[in-house]
Amino acid sequence: MPDQTWAWPVGCDARQAWRDWARDTAEWFQSVGASPREAIVTLPMGAVLSLARQGWAEAVGGWLPQIDTIAGLAAALSWDRVTPALPDAALAQFGAGLTLDALVDRMQAARSLGQQTWARQWAARDRRGHEHALAQVVDAAQTWARALQAVAPEQRGEQVEAWRLQMQAHVGQVGAAGPGGRERLLLSWALEWAAATADAGLGMDAVYGLRPSAWVCVTAGVGVTPGSEVALMLSAGRWASRGGVPLRWVAAQGHADEAVVRGEGSGPAGWTGRVTPCRDALDEARQAAAQVILAVNERRREQGARRDAESPPVALLALDRSVIRHARALLDEAGLRLADETGWRLSTTRAASVCSRLVSAANPRASTDELLDWLKSGWIRMESPGESLFETDATVATGALEVWCRRHGLLSAWGLITDLPVAADEASVGPPTSRHQRLPDEGRVLWLWARRALAPLQDLWGGARPTLLQWLLALREALHRSGAAEALQADPAGALAWSTLKLDAVDADACAPASPHTEHLAAWGPLYRATRLDGAGFLRWLGEALEAVTYRPEADGAQPDVVITTLARAVLRPFHTVVMPGADERQLGALGSPSGWLGARLREDMGLVTPAQARQAQWEAFQLVMTRSRVHALHREAQGSEPLEASAWLSRWADAAGVPLSVHGDVRPVRVLSAQPTRMPAPSLAGAPLVLPEQVSATQCDVLRQCPYRFFATVLLKLQSHDELEEGVARSDHGSWLHEALRRFHERREREATRRDTEADVMAWLDAAQQAASDLGLLGAGQRAFFQPYLAALPDLARAYVAWLQGHEAEGWSLRACEVSRAHEMDLGEGLKLKLVGQLDRVDVMHRDAEETAFVIDYKTGNAALLKQRAASGSEDTQLAFYAALSPGHDGVQAAYVHLDARKVQTLAHPEVLESAAVLLEGLARDWRRLAQGAPMPALGEGSACAHCTVRGLCRRDHWALGEEALA
Repeated sequence: MPDQTWAWPVGCDARQAWRDWARDTAEWFQSVGASPREAIVTLPMGAVLSLARQGWAEAVGGWLPQIDTIAGLAAALSWDRVTPALPDAALAQFGAGLTLDALVDRMQAARSLGQQTWARQWAARDRRGHEHALAQVVDAAQTWARALQAVAPEQRGEQVEAWRLQMQAHVGQVGAAGPGGRERLLLSWALEWAAATADAGLGMDAVYGLRPSAWVCVTAGVGVTPGSEVALMLSAGRWASRGGVPLRWVAAQGHADEAVVRGEGSGPAGWTGRVTPCRDALDEARQAAAQVILAVNERRREQGARRDAESPPVALLALDRSVIRHARALLDEAGLRLADETGWRLSTTRAASVCSRLVSAANPRASTDELLDWLKSGWIRMESPGESLFETDATVATGALEVWCRRHGLLSAWGLITDLPVAADEASVGPPTSRHQRLPDEGRVLWLWARRALAPLQDLWGGARPTLLQWLLALREALHRSGAAEALQADPAGALAWSTLKLDAVDADACAPASPHTEHLAAWGPLYRATRLDGAGFLRWLGEALEAVTYRPEADGAQPDVVITTLARAVLRPFHTVVMPGADERQLGALGSPSGWLGARLREDMGLVTPAQARQAQWEAFQLVMTRSRVHALHREAQGSEPLEASAWLSRWADAAGVPLSVHGDVRPVRVLSAQPTRMPAPSLAGAPLVLPEQVSATQCDVLRQCPYRFFATVLLKLQSHDELEEGVARSDHGSWLHEALRRFHERREREATRRDTEADVMAWLDAAQQAASDLGLLGAGQRAFFQPYLAALPDLARAYVAWLQGHEAEGWSLRACEVSRAHEMDLGEGLKLKLVGQLDRVDVMHRDAEETAFVIDYKTGNAALLKQRAASGSEDTQLAFYAALSPGHDGVQAAYVHLDARKVQTLAHPEVLESAAVLLEGLARDWRRLAQGAPMPALGEGSACAHCTVRGLCRRDHWALGEEALA
């Protein structure tokens, strides 16, 4: 137990508390005859060092004792410490001691255990399971090693022996064989690894040799978590006290003082505690940001009223990181000065993600999305100084490549060209060309540049499992080739990522004694050479390496308005207001469960940290934080569909302190906005810098008839939705394949000019369909699985089509042409002309009584009933009427849809199609003249045309006012 309890009343002044502590400590130094100059004071964290030193200078003066954290003392003593080496026997078994770096220790464990045949077989059989086991082994070994740091070197043997007995008892209870046997044996191996490392010496051992004139240990609470810095601090102090050094343990504890709470004390205006319920996590983040802004404004007003008073910042406690990230973004946008002591995982920064994106894009099986994500990351430089690869801009080239890939459904960035070498003359090398449109030149140049930049990594992806050193060398080379290296090193987060991956230190001769990084490389150089990873394994290693590091942006020199910190680091510090989002039953006070192979029972038996001890430490920190003069807790009422309550600690503390916590509402100002009804848009060409197109297709004509506004958006403004890059065979791909198969079948049939029997036609149709599918890439590795259902139905479809064709030809029809491009020009008067253009799937003719009749055919799939209704609707069917208008010069023209289905192919004729064509041309001419004169193009918002309209969000159909207001 502590020698003295340092009471922190509710609402007390933190700076005054530190001054009182300094006077009390100085009196104790005097009572034990210790010189402050030669004494040591260790504090629980570095955030309060300046407060303790300032409090001593103001309250005592004179020589300051050495005030530091235990980690700071160890770092100051480490400059002359030689890294200990394991004895030969331990070196042969473990390879090296623990470094307490999870990644390095994991590689060392893999190397050491890899000497065993069973471990190598396990890794080959279940690589992910083997990697998980290594992570658990390292976690357990590091837990024991940290616990041993808080044990004096002379006493570690006894502690390790006790642990061995407990481990043996644990293994003996359940047996080494059976379920979990291998895990228990690996835990025993991890314990021996930690023991061997401790026998050689640990990094903090130097503090056990300190012999000051006196030693004061200050802790936040009386609980001591095994393996923590507080445990090490107390252990080192107690060891020094055995050598005659006076030791004093001062434990700060929060206490309720009703006089201060009620505003009757000499502190601030009083203590206020509020609790605000929020709907969900997003509402909680927004309300927390509003509370912080309100507190900062109040702080500034107080600072202005008392110019000599130094007002402390506002604290935002990070109980829930997701809420804090959103709140921080809002506070940044509000222009507040922030000091973030928590930071965020390096892997989540944009600078670090460029490394993982680059490696993903280099995968020979990378998707087009992965390539585009890397190209659009903003961290690459495609142009050298004074030299430009593109006529316009790299962004334009990226956009051209993306549009082309989306238009043609290119899912794989490299899959179709992995067999092509990266040659010096790449004129004949490039992305696969499309059957419809050639890739623009700038997109092609960009694609070739990306391939050259990623070549070092692509070579490793395609070969045997390279070493980690080879992967890092290739990553560094690719970063330099892509121009990202300079940008990364100029960015704070990027520079941290660069140093974390040791990209400056990696070298082909990394282990050579002459290397300037020899001392640093001694720990990981051989491991990097021995560790072999495939591409997926290196991606996981990369993510873990960046995930293990926390990036904390440096604050500017000015005093911050807000300090974002954790609950444990907020203790013993002055804050104007403490805002505590995440104070719900799941985040604050919940009893966690131990992760890993060290269960709760084994941890308790061995004296390792348990969930109960961790919760007790959190409770003591919570008590101290609640002593600040203004505390505002927020909690959400639901997490998804799960209801949540406020943390029970809030009411527990209020009852113990004898003060109520008032429920507070939303402090965000309420704005009353008048309704602004959205009216139906009806743009026109009057006064607009737009002109009608010179030609129109059947699809565009149909769009104009269905919804003039949609015609305005898609034809006049040329707005198009992006095609999705998705796996599978799209309807357009299926349709293109059928059209191509039918064209090839009929062209071959016409060339042979002989009548064949049914089976010959069926075989010819199947052959044409297979060739078309192969040429269109539908039988490739990435598409074949999705195209398989269509292949299975091919024989039935072939027979159904041949049966229909024979009946069709029996009526006297013969093929004239397939995939015919036609145009028809209309003179609308007043210098206005319009050309109708289209591509007819097929045109047949019939000669009877010296007359020729044309038959326009359009192939269709889908719902036959709806298609039949559409064809029978007469003038409502735009497509066949439009195609009939493109077929002049015949005494008669017929038109029909041919519905292709494996069960039955049937003709769905359009009756009186010439009359429908005449009506269509007349109406189109009238509408075209009106549009040219400035007639409005309203969004009709009616019928099925709105159900799947691509411009529905543009016309705001779902927000229109109803009734007469919409027409106003």
